Amino acid sequence: MIRVARTWRMPAGSLDRWPADYERGRPGWPDAVVEAAGLPPAATVLELGAGTGKLTRLLVQAYWRVVAVEPADAMLRLLAALCPDAQVVAGTAQQIPLAARSVDGVFAAEAFHWFDDARALAEIARVLRPGGTLVLMWNLPGGAWEPSIAGVEDLLQERAPKQSDVRYVPLDLDGPQYTSGGWRRAFADSPFEPLRERRLGNPQTLDRDGLVSFFASMGWLADLPDAERLPLLRDVTALLTAAEYDRLWETHVHATRLSRGPP
Repeated sequence: MIRVARTWRMPAGSLDRWPADYERGRPGWPDAVVEAAGLPPAATVLELGAGTGKLTRLLVQAYWRVVAVEPADAMLRLLAALCPDAQVVAGTAQQIPLAARSVDGVFAAEAFHWFDDARALAEIARVLRPGGTLVLMWNLPGGAWEPSIAGVEDLLQERAPKQSDVRYVPLDLDGPQYTSGGWRRAFADSPFEPLRERRLGNPQTLDRDGLVSFFASMGWLADLPDAERLPLLRDVTALLTAAEYDRLWETHVHATRLSRGPP
């Protein structure tokens, strides 16, 4: 069932077309991330900020019941289409539309830095059963694109905002929202055990159009109006001459358990 509530702004330029670029260009997740929860196949798990379902598709293969919560309408529609075996619900981490103590595990992929506050963590603790698991993950660059795309990066760097003006790396997924560690502050005095970290290799292969979609999914570029964004993406396409591009990502996985009930 989908309860639609517009609670997240799509980029101003590409609007509802942005999820398709996100789905085509962004890296997925290695299969082993689901093991971090240490849960049996009969478990019920919740995914927060599910996006287009890149992680959801792994969860439905591993667990009996999967609830995927996503705040953006356009993302929600694509999520429901791509993940028919999940229960897809509109909502936010600060207002999870589930009963107390109703899930065994909670996952958030490339998302927790958007809701790393005490209210969200209290909501997560509320819906988890005693001893339930919370798993957070991010993809970070593990190397450069091969073959080299230096020309594309130079072109986009000329148009991109300065690093100091945005909360992310304009041409990549690495950024201060995760690497600064500020998101960890939400766990101070929380009912969760200390976080345990694991790192996994995560290779990705994209064709030329897929790599264009990767850059089109960057927030600053997606915010440009069509008159600026589309010619820039055509210039990017012209500079990409290989049939495929490979990259190794490093997936950082952080897991913890609920050690006591919510206040």
